Amino acid sequence: MGNIRIVALMDNQNGERKDLTAEHGLSLYIETGYTSILFDFGQGKHTYENAVRLNIRPERIDYGVCSHGHYDHGGGYREFVKNGLSCPLATGKGFFSEKYSLGKTKAACLGTGFDAAFLKENKIRHMECDGLVPLAQGCWVMGGIGRRRAFETIPKRFVLREQGTWVQDYFQDEICLILEENGELIVIVGCSHPGILNILDTVRERFSQPIRAVIGGTHLVKAGPERIAKTIAEIKGMGIRLLGFNHCSGEGFCRAMEEDGELETVYMGVGDCLFL
Repeated sequence: MGNIRIVALMDNQNGERKDLTAEHGLSLYIETGYTSILFDFGQGKHTYENAVRLNIRPERIDYGVCSHGHYDHGGGYREFVKNGLSCPLATGKGFFSEKYSLGKTKAACLGTGFDAAFLKENKIRHMECDGLVPLAQGCWVMGGIGRRRAFETIPKRFVLREQGTWVQDYFQDEICLILEENGELIVIVGCSHPGILNILDTVRERFSQPIRAVIGGTHLVKAGPERIAKTIAEIKGMGIRLLGFNHCSGEGFCRAMEEDGELETVYMGVGDCLFL
């Protein structure tokens, strides 16, 4: 067992801790032997309240990382800043674009509720990632995700508002966190909108170490059985041994993982911890 601890501060459902609040969203607190990171912030104040109950102090966190510009991952950021979070924030390029879900006659704003001006007002350093940015020893933020797997499609309802028109959102802003421990990699993902396999392919292109574990949302919530089966087969083919999935992974993926039996899998509900 290594020096890495990962705590789910927010997820769609609780773990054993029933005194914590669960709601649609994701937030993970991560400690390594060299740094502490808050990866995503949930959708509102409940994520901060969960952190307090778990004795996690915002003023002691070294880095904030937001995987992409959706409310259920970044909406709780203001509450953390209000209560002492002042560390640098790493995001992908285009994080502050206007993001929507578009229907036939209406659109829903999916943005985080803060902008670059908010960071400036609070004297928070903004670290924009479009490739690979080191945070600490054995810790990187990665963007610029390749798109080779054509079957990993993005729903057309996800759009950007640019100069008065709707443009498909391909989630160019999405980033992930990569940790190295004992010569192996742990990949932390938010929603995997570009495709979980596309993300893992990109990690493997940029790092020579094998991937031991993947933690976070796989966005297979609306995927069919064929895509889920193909994804699981590819993950196993990469030699990955542990999946700690949650949030947007979906019941179909969870059920398939339970039935598979070859991979070690856990669901990371609110308050659940992994020591790696």
